[in-house]
Amino acid sequence: MRRRAAVGAVVLAAALGLAGCANIPMSGDVSKLTVPQGGAGAEPITLPDHPVKGASQQDILEGFIKAGRGPQLNYSVAREFLTDGFRNKWNPNAGTLISSSPIQPADIGDNVLQIAVSVSAEVDATGQYTSYVDAPSKPLQFHFQKDAKGQWRISSAPDGTVLTPNRFASFFHSYDLYFFDPTFQYLVPDRRWFADGTQASRIVKGLLAGPPEWLKGAVVTAFPSGTTLTGAPAIDSNRRATVDLTSEVSAESAAGRRRMTQQLTQSLSTVAPAGASITVGGFPLTVSDGPEPDHLETVLPDPIGFQKGQFGTLVGGSVRPLPGIGTAIDKLAMLGAAVGHDGDQVAALTPGGVSIVRGGSAAVVLDSRPGLAVPSLDPEDFVWSVPTAKPGAIIAYDAEGKPHPVAFSFDGQVISMAVSRDGTRLLMAARTSSGPKLFVAGIIRDKDLVPTSLGPPNYLATGGNPILGASWASSGSVVALTRDSDATVVDSYDLGGQKQRLGSLNDGVAVVGGNGPSGIRVLDSAGSVFSLSGSLGWQDTGLNASFLASQQ
Repeated sequence: MRRRAAVGAVVLAAALGLAGCANIPMSGDVSKLTVPQGGAGAEPITLPDHPVKGASQQDILEGFIKAGRGPQLNYSVAREFLTDGFRNKWNPNAGTLISSSPIQPADIGDNVLQIAVSVSAEVDATGQYTSYVDAPSKPLQFHFQKDAKGQWRISSAPDGTVLTPNRFASFFHSYDLYFFDPTFQYLVPDRRWFADGTQASRIVKGLLAGPPEWLKGAVVTAFPSGTTLTGAPAIDSNRRATVDLTSEVSAESAAGRRRMTQQLTQSLSTVAPAGASITVGGFPLTVSDGPEPDHLETVLPDPIGFQKGQFGTLVGGSVRPLPGIGTAIDKLAMLGAAVGHDGDQVAALTPGGVSIVRGGSAAVVLDSRPGLAVPSLDPEDFVWSVPTAKPGAIIAYDAEGKPHPVAFSFDGQVISMAVSRDGTRLLMAARTSSGPKLFVAGIIRDKDLVPTSLGPPNYLATGGNPILGASWASSGSVVALTRDSDATVVDSYDLGGQKQRLGSLNDGVAVVGGNGPSGIRVLDSAGSVFSLSGSLGWQDTGLNASFLASQQ
């Protein structure tokens, strides 16, 4: 969710039903013609109105906007509103603006109409979704010419489409493209949004194009550079995909072929749940069996915390010690902690700094700098530590306790910091002079997997309310706790997707993620632990803790 992405020459082809427009009525039915899509069990598709004889420029603009509701047959009806010379130049897949503002055309010159669109979100040409807190206004111009029959047609228009939020939800759906962490143990999701009817080809093309800018260097792909798709993926009646690629893939090793297939299979899983196969020139690519990467990255189902001198899993009103950790952990005056994936190591914040406890060994102090934030752990056994007042002073300590500075330039005050469970991304909540910030940045590592720097921040649209903390909820989502007047609000963010409000509760002070929404826990100022219970909202679990620990 890149909050600072430029819109560029994005669009107008599919703005629908925008209420309150006095000049262009956007209500009413769209479909006038049905045609079969083809294929077994295929449903008919509907096409919008075609241009009518004698239509004015405003009529043509209105028709073009309405016709943009129909992406079927490569927006064939919308193209009828364009001149012959412009018809094949217009690219509806260049991006989509999402707007609820009314469309009111203004005559700004000879045969030129302009509209201004207030944009709440956008999807770029690669399917990446960006939300805006303060919706910017985007001017869009349309030039008109008469064709050989004396009918007005659009001779120039911005590429892409414009949709209301409801229509966007009807036409577009999210798909996770998967890349590998540098160890090839994890598949890391990168969410994209594609219009119905285009998704299979665009998923594969997006995968072959590689990770987005903010993740470059943090994740890797198994596909060799220059690999392209030779035709639309074929999906059979059993919903298995066959993807024909250029010859670059044939030169890959057995491990490389297996990893390419794993990336492709997982990325296409929503449209081809039966699996995916690669062919080259129509001939199957031989793929051998091997280890399967993790793409779910689940943690323990029960919360972990500290209560009455004991640290462990909070169950049934009691604290169960972690099986992989000795009693040394209970002797620390802990203020916060992060637990490793296997539960056999804990990074703890104490009045004396950040310490690590591994197995039954005694605690080892790693970082004694003043004013430290609660630390984090990663799958390579690095302990991440940072002073709250110096977010650019992150140090990652290896298993031997050696410090490795992580280059990062950022001004503000750290509220919370957490490494993703696959070790490829860092989540940070911060206070800055321009307001609260919540972002995710890619973790760049050297050949020995030592963290060296962070990539550019990928900001999430949180609004202006103070952030109390944030945590990973899954491999592709995070959760944040903010204060809104007299209540605290819990929001979930799909990275590269949309924000979902999970409700509010009184006096929450901290939040930790789990395995999706059901695993999220909120701690209030009295030490009570709350969980989300469907329509009942946030309910007291009966558990108590001095603090809750994040699980990596």
